[in-house]
Amino acid sequence: MGWITYSVRRLLISVFVLFVASILIFSIVRLIPGDPARVFLGPTADQEAVDTLRVQLDLHLPIYEQYLNWIAGVLTGNWGNSLINDIPVFDLVLIRFPRSIQLAIFSLIIGVIISLPLGLLAALQPNSGRDYAALFFSQFGMSVPSFWLGIILMLVFGRYLGVLPASGYVSPMEDPVAAVSHMIMPAFALGTINAAVLTRFLRSEILEQRGKEYVLTARAFGHYKGTILRKYVLKNALIPYMTNLGIQFGWVLGGVVIIEVVFSYPGLGRLVLDGLLNRDYPVIQMGLLVLISTYVLVNLVVDLTYSVLNPKIRY
Repeated sequence: MGWITYSVRRLLISVFVLFVASILIFSIVRLIPGDPARVFLGPTADQEAVDTLRVQLDLHLPIYEQYLNWIAGVLTGNWGNSLINDIPVFDLVLIRFPRSIQLAIFSLIIGVIISLPLGLLAALQPNSGRDYAALFFSQFGMSVPSFWLGIILMLVFGRYLGVLPASGYVSPMEDPVAAVSHMIMPAFALGTINAAVLTRFLRSEILEQRGKEYVLTARAFGHYKGTILRKYVLKNALIPYMTNLGIQFGWVLGGVVIIEVVFSYPGLGRLVLDGLLNRDYPVIQMGLLVLISTYVLVNLVVDLTYSVLNPKIRY
């Protein structure tokens, strides 16, 4: 199977996943007990106001027409208005989404910076002090909730030491230094847990590659250990590492909701949570769809990159 055929197949699968996700997201509002319009306006609202909101949300239409109208709006950029402040949802997402992406990318960079040397050192010296230290860090990182780690960081570096801002957001266009300082703690809270998972994964992959026959053959031919590690072992171990990195990005998108609340970070996750608390259904639907679409897109890119690095998976 050629790369183009494989890419088209993966693209069609991604489109199907988004289609199923859109149905599930659309069903969230409809699965809430009671009339969504009545739930939003409250039990004391008059019936005329409830009927007006039902028309605004297309709730008076058959369920399949509601879904088709919503999908048509998604594809044309007409995402509706927030029920709280009447601001177009598209504008809200356009403002909040880049902030969440900045935080997610920053946390992944931190995870990679920590996990690459730790995983490599642990695999090169198994059952050593360095290996046990890396395994302890990995176990600790996977056991600690991100919000707990975020609170600890806020107390230590925000309150007691006072070296980093404990909450808020600054645009990189306004002040790059202040923007980084505001993202360090939330990104580190997410990145540490990513690093824990990636460290253990990379260690296992390197140890597995070092035990394979091609490494023994290379040693028999007299290749230097450094050359074998760099040219063969590390290269093959980094291919599944990249795939796992794409999976971790999906975890970051889910964890960013909690971290944004802890650090009062005005990203898309915080917007979705506020929408849930305020019954702002247009915001909830589009916020979730954008987060899921981003996760699917990232995994599609990872799959296509993986197919270039390892052509065997196309067959």
